[in-house]
Amino acid sequence: MMIPDNLSIVKSEYIDNYMIRLLFSDGTVNEVDFGNYLFKYPHPQYDKYRNLSKFKSFKVNNHGDIYWGKYRNLMFPIENLYFNNLEKNYELEYAE
Repeated sequence: MMIPDNLSIVKSEYIDNYMIRLLFSDGTVNEVDFGNYLFKYPHPQYDKYRNLSKFKSFKVNNHGDIYWGKYRNLMFPIENLYFNNLEKNYELEYAE
């Protein structure tokens, strides 16, 4: 699966619980649920983002990756967000 060339996130907004709505430059809109990931894969570095007030502090970098924390403690690449699959590593698929 390939993402469109020059894909970016043009708008992101918190919806509810651990859901964020993302609008991509090609018009695709995804509502991504991060809750399953946060609770399925606990980790001391990003468990604090289970707190909704901290979860809402997400940012999107200029590559279209969504992240939390000054040092990007928790980050998801644009490929995962576009395909709405937080667990798959699409970069490994491209290398094959």
